Order: sequence, then structure tokens, then C-alpha cells
Amino acid sequence: MRKGRLKYLLVVLLSALTMVLEAQNQNRGTTNKPKTRKTFAPVNQMVPVETSGVDTLSMLDRFALRTNLVDWAMLIPNIGAEFDIRNTNWNRWTVGINLRYNWQTSHTYHPSMVYNLFEARIEGRQYWRARQIDKRENARYKDQPHKHFYDKIFSIRRSKVKHKAITWYRGLFASYNKYSILFGTNGHQGTAFMGGVTYGFVRPMFAFQNGNSIDLEFGVSGGVMYYKDEVYTHDIENDCYPLVEKKPAAILPMVNELRVGLVYRLGHVPVLAKYRYRRDVDLDYNAKKDDIRDRRYNYRDSVKNYEHDYNMILRKFWHVYDSIARVDKANHLMSIQQMQSAKSEKSSEKAKKEKKVKKAKASKKDSAAAVEPKRKEEGHEE
Repeated sequence: MRKGRLKYLLVVLLSALTMVLEAQNQNRGTTNKPKTRKTFAPVNQMVPVETSGVDTLSMLDRFALRTNLVDWAMLIPNIGAEFDIRNTNWNRWTVGINLRYNWQTSHTYHPSMVYNLFEARIEGRQYWRARQIDKRENARYKDQPHKHFYDKIFSIRRSKVKHKAITWYRGLFASYNKYSILFGTNGHQGTAFMGGVTYGFVRPMFAFQNGNSIDLEFGVSGGVMYYKDEVYTHDIENDCYPLVEKKPAAILPMVNELRVGLVYRLGHVPVLAKYRYRRDVDLDYNAKKDDIRDRRYNYRDSVKNYEHDYNMILRKFWHVYDSIARVDKANHLMSIQQMQSAKSEKSSEKAKKEKKVKKAKASKKDSAAAVEPKRKEEGHEE
């Protein structure tokens, strides 16, 4: 009974929210969007938009509802909402909330099987599409080529785009979970906090005449879970669930969600006209980026030319400097040799002079020695 009331309440809330957003969009008139805004036909909503020009999205165009069919197959009612952060068709960031609720269905007794789950989750996504490039002419690919398989997973560059209608997304999520599950003798209950990454893609499936559209979504979310678990059992006689064990808190890697879902987009702008590459739609932005790129390339070329000229001048300088240095070195060695030879000549002349003086002194001594005995003889004769 409670489950039926909950479903009825969700339907009423969604209907009221849709009416409020439509009324707000009508009251705004053309203040939030240009007068020449395009209205996409159901057939054109299945074809990727390639025209340039920034389109301003209304509040209703930025809003989408979604649900996961895998959770419904596991008997877990769920609903989610997603909102674009900016009101332009080149915005690729969104924020969303998801609720999963299957708690304490109405019974007149405590059943032997318990399947209670609750989750409140918030996530942020970035949408992107694959872009076809020429590897030989693309300067960025030359600077940052795909070297590993995960480079291709997280990159928008492709040599050939096979599925042009697919819009990929990646993001982060955080959730609060409460659970109580009993399928056998012992059951588990507790709370958990989880955070991680999400990855997947969206493909348009059907479009209505009023501009709304339905998309098919595939994705997976996984991360780390911090939980506190309690073990209990079912006491049939006393019709209660006594506690058996209380386990300490723990951290565990966990897959949070396998997603095969439906996305209902309000407004008149399909998914293929949103989340576009800004350079394709914003001509002013494109011109500014090209100017920045040209200046960066010019600066890089000027640096290369400066380094080339500097190295050439430096090589010429060192060539001349080395030749001059070799001549100076040769002259210096020659002067040293000349000084040494002059010094040796002076020393040889000095030695010759000293030798002559010694010979003269020796001859004088000899002559003096020869005269002295003659004088002594003459003295004796007298």
C-alpha cells in the first residue's frame, strides 16, 4: 500500500514540476533566448547539429529526468534529475541527483525475507563527443599523440568517428546509502558512504512533436565505500529481528551502479544540439583561441629563430676566438723560447767571462810566484 502511494506521489510531483517549468518558460517569453531560435523537428533531433552559432537555452531546456531500468528490474524504484550548469549549447557540465527507494513495504508480520534499500546520490558530469581529426595536420595530436589505450577512452580525438549520434560522459559522484537485506539465515543492515567515478554514453531514441525527447543511456559507476554493518537474524516465534553481531567500520571497493536507463529531456533542444564543442559554435571564442594559438606559435618560432641565430653567432665567435687564441698561444710559446735562448746565451757568455778572469788570475799568480825566488837570491848575494 505504501509503495503504491509513493509511486502516485512521485507522479504528482513530476507533473507539478513540469507545469511550473513550462509556465516559467512561457512567462519569460523571448528574454532568455533569441527571437530566431530554432525549433527542432522530431526527425532532425536524431541528426547531429553542425551549424555554428551560440544558442541560449531556457530553464526548461536545461532540465532532464532519468531512471535506471536495471534498478527497476531488481525491484528498486528510482528517479533522477539533471540540470545543465550554463545556459549555452556549448556548456558540457551538468549536476544531477538520484534517489533509489525500496524501504519497509507494508506487512502484517515481520517477513523472513527483507529487501530494503535507500540511496541519495549527487553527481557531476562532463559530456563530450568524438571529433574526427587528421593526424598528419593536427598540431595537438603531434604534440600529444595517443600512446596508450586509455588515451583514446578519455580523449575526444578520433581518426574516424564511427558513431556520430553518441554523446559520451564522465564524472564524479558521492552517495549516502542505507540498507537492510535478509535472504537467508542472517541478514545485513547498516549505512554506507560512497564516492567514485562514473562513465557512459547517451544516444537519442525518440522525439515528441512538442520538442521533448527520450534518450537511451548506458553507463557504470564505481568507487570506494565506507560502511558500518550489523548482522541480524529472523526470530519467527517472537516475530522480530534480533541483532547477532555488530561489525567495525570498513572500507571496500564497490560497483555502485550498472546503468541502462531512459532520459526524458524537457524543452525543445535535443541532446545532439547540446554539449557541443565551443570552437564549433562560438565564433568570437574561436577567433580569440586562434589569436592566442598564433601568438604562441609565433613566440615559439621566434624563440627557435633566436636560439638558432644565437648559436650561429656563438659558433662563429668561438671559431674566431679559438683561432686568435691559437695564434696568441703560439706567439707566447715563441716568446718563451726566445727568452730561454737569450737567457742561455747570457749565461754562456757570463761563464766564458768568468773563465777568462779565472785564467788571468791564475797567470798572475804564476808570474808572481816565479819573480819571488829571484828576489830572494839577489838578496843573499848582497
